[in-house]
Amino acid sequence: MTLYFFERVTDDDFIGPVIVAAPDEATAWSLLAGRECSDVEALKTLGWQIAQDLAAIPPRPTIVYPSHYRRAILS
Repeated sequence: MTLYFFERVTDDDFIGPVIVAAPDEATAWSLLAGRECSDVEALKTLGWQIAQDLAAIPPRPTIVYPSHYRRAILS
């Protein structure tokens, strides 16, 4: 099982994280679509994206940053 952290960022709004536990990315998108009463392609068009997926629990206490935050920190 993997945890998928979804978010939607626009010029006027921020929604997230919505955390979905699923065996794969397609199932995670499907569960998010059910939650949002929409279909997957519509969600992607609205700007929903996977900010992070966490396939394993970190071995020690840590802050888990979405992947785009980590890129910004390391840059």
